[in-house]
Amino acid sequence: MNLKFFITSLLICLTCFFNPANLNAQEFKLDNTSTVVDSLKTKPKAIPLINIVQEIEKTNNDLKLKQRKIKRSTDIEKIDSLLPAYAAFLKLEGERAEHFIKANPNVQKINNTSLKWNGYLSYLRQWISEINNQEERNSILIEDIQFKAQVWKLSYDNAVAENVPLEVLAAIKGTVDEIEKTKKSIFDNNNYYIKLEAEISKEINYVEDILDELVALKNSDVYDLFYLRHPPIWKTSFEKTQKDLDEKSEIQSLKGTVANIHKMPDQQKGRIILFIIFVALIVITLKYFKSGFYKYPYEEKNERVVIFKNLIVNGNYLCIAFTSLTFAKMYFATAHKFIGDSITLLAILVAIPMIMPLMTKRFKNILYFVLLFYILNSAKTYLWFSSLGYRIYILIEALIVILILYHFTHPYLKTIKLFKGGFNAFLIRLTPVIYFLSAVSIISNILGYTNLTDITLKISTQGAIITILFYGISIIISGSVISVIHRHFTVKKTYSASERRKIEDHVLKIIRISMYFIWGLFFLGMIDLLRPLIDYFTDVFSEPYKIGSLTFTLGAVISFILTLILAFALTRLVTFLINDDDGVLRFLKLPKGIPAAVSLVVRYFIIGFGIILALSALGVDLSKFNLMAGALGLGIGFGLQTVISNFVSGLILVFERPILPGDTVEVNNLLGTVNRIGVRASKISTFDGAEVVVPNNSLVSNDLINWTLSNNTKRVEILIGTTYDSDPNEILKILKEVATNCPYVLKDPEPRALFNDFGDSSLNFRLLFWVHYELGLQAKSDVSIDIYNRFKAEGIEIPFPQRDLNIKNIPEGFDMKPPHELPLDVDDTSDLNKNVKRPLIEPLESDIDSDAGTSDDADDGPVK
Repeated sequence: MNLKFFITSLLICLTCFFNPANLNAQEFKLDNTSTVVDSLKTKPKAIPLINIVQEIEKTNNDLKLKQRKIKRSTDIEKIDSLLPAYAAFLKLEGERAEHFIKANPNVQKINNTSLKWNGYLSYLRQWISEINNQEERNSILIEDIQFKAQVWKLSYDNAVAENVPLEVLAAIKGTVDEIEKTKKSIFDNNNYYIKLEAEISKEINYVEDILDELVALKNSDVYDLFYLRHPPIWKTSFEKTQKDLDEKSEIQSLKGTVANIHKMPDQQKGRIILFIIFVALIVITLKYFKSGFYKYPYEEKNERVVIFKNLIVNGNYLCIAFTSLTFAKMYFATAHKFIGDSITLLAILVAIPMIMPLMTKRFKNILYFVLLFYILNSAKTYLWFSSLGYRIYILIEALIVILILYHFTHPYLKTIKLFKGGFNAFLIRLTPVIYFLSAVSIISNILGYTNLTDITLKISTQGAIITILFYGISIIISGSVISVIHRHFTVKKTYSASERRKIEDHVLKIIRISMYFIWGLFFLGMIDLLRPLIDYFTDVFSEPYKIGSLTFTLGAVISFILTLILAFALTRLVTFLINDDDGVLRFLKLPKGIPAAVSLVVRYFIIGFGIILALSALGVDLSKFNLMAGALGLGIGFGLQTVISNFVSGLILVFERPILPGDTVEVNNLLGTVNRIGVRASKISTFDGAEVVVPNNSLVSNDLINWTLSNNTKRVEILIGTTYDSDPNEILKILKEVATNCPYVLKDPEPRALFNDFGDSSLNFRLLFWVHYELGLQAKSDVSIDIYNRFKAEGIEIPFPQRDLNIKNIPEGFDMKPPHELPLDVDDTSDLNKNVKRPLIEPLESDIDSDAGTSDDADDGPVK
């Protein structure tokens, strides 16, 4: 799928949509839409009496199945029983949150509380999702039940009119009553679900209100960076204030929640089981990447690439553990903070031995201090401090940062010269920034600007933490991608090492850029700037603009472009993975060409689905394209016949597979190798080095010779003659021996030497043997030279054409002696030339002037 076809398809769709006739047709409304839809539904009809007994039994069995399905599940009943207690719990937590908000805690404690309430919200939404699934299933069942009710009502009326036996009529009546009973049960259950959903929605609104209050508190002026929240540190005492008591209550709440972690509901246990399944998939995937390096040895001189490879091979269990922990951090994002902090701590512990090989010996131990800072930051959540105690705690933490930096980077000017690039050089260049932030943290803490203290210290310590985590993710992804690319190329019979390195460099660059971008988002979230930026860009991208009768937003345009880019990127990925017989589908051992056909279908589906999604994101009503279908068909019939013919021919070539990429074909006196079968045309490389673009229609409609369709063997023929003095039996034996001894000649079928005919001056022979097509020229050359050498060694002559000349009449005085045999003392040479004054054969006179354009007598007529 090339970019040209992608853009062409997009332009066709946009042309259809933005056609003036289409825009004017937007006002056209189909008033009878509902009538058309209703006409497509099957109308209920009475069941024939001859089949009524069988249908009664069938319907009763179906009703039993439906009654079992509509029965309230134990999960729903458990939700109903837990909801009152959970609502009381939320009310109590809300009162504590109100006291917490009035205490004006620091930003970190607000974030922790928001995380806890987001967990409550996620729990309630899981309940809503479970109820919605039951409601959707009931809505599908009720449609079928209502249809059956109409059918059996008509059947009952028909049975009454036909005077069927009372027993049958009673059975029909019983079926009708059972249907009504089932329908009533479904409606009752739906009412129950709706009532339960309303109660849960009430609690969701309550939780969202608490979260909104927390966000409003965090955005208030009290939490401005340069707001004086506390008096200077020398004016602060260790006495407990009401604010400290409220914060202590919040800490005790956290401890109580931690103590009850083992009391998880069944839904959480189900999520853990699903998580275990995902971890198993991670293990299988990383083991597969590791086996690729073992099965196909990898040789690369780039030191960083070798480190990525060694991480997958030698540190496979570390990669599995780190990837599983990272996935757990995202999967249990709404879990309690203690669970999240524990997962992050384990992830850092695993990341340290992964990253150490990429760092110099001098800075390896700094990773352990990063772990120390994470423990110090997390401990603030679970330990209760007075106001002064908390400020002294973070003051000591800032001093530790400065001391560690001084220990690892002193003297700074000499240290920075030791590193010219890489991750170590990046860390060294950040040293002055960390010094400055730590100093600001200390000064602002002493003066009472604790908001500024928190944000600067968070950047200095937590910035290093997320950097380590993202760097670990980056090297695992890089090693995995290198394994996939390496396996993809090495399974091929031949491949270009430079092409492989080019793809590796390109993909690794994309990974680095992506990691930088995601790291930036996490960093902005850490310093509480992500939400304001999201709100700002949401307002900008949702602002409507109007051009003529067309209304759009920047967000819709960006979504349109990103969807198309993603679709195009996916087609490139599919092309790379499964476009040839050596792709990821090779384990299925499909016939030659089938993977290319699968790749084409998948790529067309992705492109088509991507265009539909992109147009939907742009706000385009796809039903309006129906109005242009006739005009588009007319345009195809008149102006795009050749294009459509080539397109359909391309599909025929892909699915019928008369030619495949890599085949040697001959069409229209053109001999070459098929490089690619495209949408409109195919590319054939001739053996002279030229690339010829051949329309697909020419390959389908014209005579096509495929030399390598079912196999790549070719028969070579060599014609040779010998003198009549040679022994034909010996010649046949020699020819067969020479062909058999050639390494390029196939043993099966074996070479054949044949006597052809009696020539004018030679005995003619034919040598036939089979070779691989690509070796045909070289094999013919080698065998011909070996025949010549063998004939020469055996004394066998290869004759050249000879003719006997018989002269009947010799002119008088013509001397038959050659001139070099005449006497040397002949002085008069006139006699030597008299024999050649008149040629033996008179040349015929031509009646055509060879230079008519310059002849003086060109107008005198033809020469006679």
